[in-house]
Amino acid sequence: MKLTWLRPVLFAAGVAAGALRPVPARAQGAEPPVVTLAEAIRLALDHDPAAVAADAAVAGASADFLEARGAWLPSLSISSTYANSSNQRFDQVSGRLVSENYSARLAASYEIFSGGRRLAQHRVAGARLNAAEADLLAQRFQTALRTTEVFYAAAASQELVALADQRLARAEQQLEFARTRLEVGTATRSDVLRAEIEVGNARLAQVDAETARRAATLSLGRLLGLANGARPASTALPERAPELPPLEDMVRRAEARSPEVVAARARAASFDAQSWAARTAYLPSIGLASSYDWFAFRFPPDQESWSLRLFVSLPLFNGFQREAALKRAAAADRGARARERDATIAIGNAIESGRAEVAAAEQRIAIASRSVDLAREDLRVQEERYRIGNATIIELQTSQVALADAEVAYIGARQALGVAVARLEATLGERLTEAP
Repeated sequence: MKLTWLRPVLFAAGVAAGALRPVPARAQGAEPPVVTLAEAIRLALDHDPAAVAADAAVAGASADFLEARGAWLPSLSISSTYANSSNQRFDQVSGRLVSENYSARLAASYEIFSGGRRLAQHRVAGARLNAAEADLLAQRFQTALRTTEVFYAAAASQELVALADQRLARAEQQLEFARTRLEVGTATRSDVLRAEIEVGNARLAQVDAETARRAATLSLGRLLGLANGARPASTALPERAPELPPLEDMVRRAEARSPEVVAARARAASFDAQSWAARTAYLPSIGLASSYDWFAFRFPPDQESWSLRLFVSLPLFNGFQREAALKRAAAADRGARARERDATIAIGNAIESGRAEVAAAEQRIAIASRSVDLAREDLRVQEERYRIGNATIIELQTSQVALADAEVAYIGARQALGVAVARLEATLGERLTEAP
């Protein structure tokens, strides 16, 4: 698959990467900036070392491709000399003793026939450039996937802090219930002690959630090149999956566009071209060279000469180097073809598994959302029962823990859905939805 459409985009990305500024020093007490997922991916693509290295590999392959194209053009050179000495010397051109002379030369050469080597080298360079561009596209999707994972982890940590705050508020409210009931004689001292223990546990959970959020904020900032960290925008975690195309359509698109498959196909084409290039070593090469000279013993030169040469070269025996190169190229070609077939099969399996993962994550969200609603209603009922004395503090705290677990599971399900969609996009090699 040709990726010539990608080259202007990659060039622009390289220019943008070259315009990056040094990371500012860490500012004490500075509030981390708020970023959306789309902004986070854009920043990560500029700062991720792996993405920058892949872009540099494309630049190197592009230079090789330019060199291969240049082999089709003639070579030109111009030179000039001036010589002077205190003693006279014999000049072979004029047969005279001279002390000063001038000369100028214009030379050109062109390989008329190379036995197909130039064409093979051109194909090899083009295939390597396609493979490098596919590797860059794959790395950009991997960087986007990693950024999405870290971004959603930071978003989940923010929501977990909010849950910890809610848990502490509920625990303090239950403590007030217990103290009020103790004053009117409808509860025991044990109820108050258990409520105080729950308040302490809620505060510990709040400290842990704040610590985890700060760590996730710093991790996201490092990925984006921000020294003070970065905070995801609110409502960052997805609620539902995008509408997916049919499985057959996705597999067909992945086999045509997936960076892994495209790169494997380009490498196979490269090794095939190298095998062809190894065979061309048995063919002759034909070239043409010419030059035009000006020389004299005073300036400007007034004597001229020219030459024209046609040369033919045919290697007869070079110590089996051609045979060895041909065998190595054939073996590499077989390996590349096997990897291409394996990549095509693997991409189909990955697409099917990715779709199943997205569907399962969406089902977990629905189940977790229902569990949250049920747990909230259960806690409301238990609070009413405890307020009128029909429930124990243990039953009330059990309902509170069940609600906290259901809310955490709901956050985890939404986080897993976002990561599953990003992983499927990385496998497919195209976005399924626009990042918020």
